[in-house]
Amino acid sequence: MLPQTRTSLKDEKLSRYFKILKIVLFCMPFLCVGYLGLGAGGAALDTAGILNANPAMAVSFLAAMLQPYAAWIAILAERRLADGRTNYAIMNLALLMVSETLLMSTVGVIGMALILWKSVRTYGCGIPAAFRGCGVRDFFREAGGNLPLLALAALCLFASMRLGIGVSF
Repeated sequence: MLPQTRTSLKDEKLSRYFKILKIVLFCMPFLCVGYLGLGAGGAALDTAGILNANPAMAVSFLAAMLQPYAAWIAILAERRLADGRTNYAIMNLALLMVSETLLMSTVGVIGMALILWKSVRTYGCGIPAAFRGCGVRDFFREAGGNLPLLALAALCLFASMRLGIGVSF
């Protein structure tokens, strides 16, 4: 029998949630491009013309293009959970939740909230304990990939607020 190269998560349902979320986040740019094609309404405009004509669509397009990167970070968090580095996985998932909130992605927020909640319940590590459990160097090493995503998500939120779209506080 061949040795198993990848450890699995404690909970099979959590693994299924990760898989569904990764697929949905990866497909977001393709859905956005399809939506932009429908937004042309049969006109002879290409995607670049639509994005130039409608800044709100450009912001939505940028937010959709960030989703595969968020899926990649979710893959890393899943691997950290499987390897036993629970604090770092919970920290990454919490930061992903913040970035999905800044991107105003309903699907991303609900999916990340579900995975974060299930991970905390399954592994018994709370969010404050996860952040306290690592030092500054560990934070930048383990969660540094979230920082560009957070910066670009904040840029999308700022642009949305300036354009007056999608903000319903």
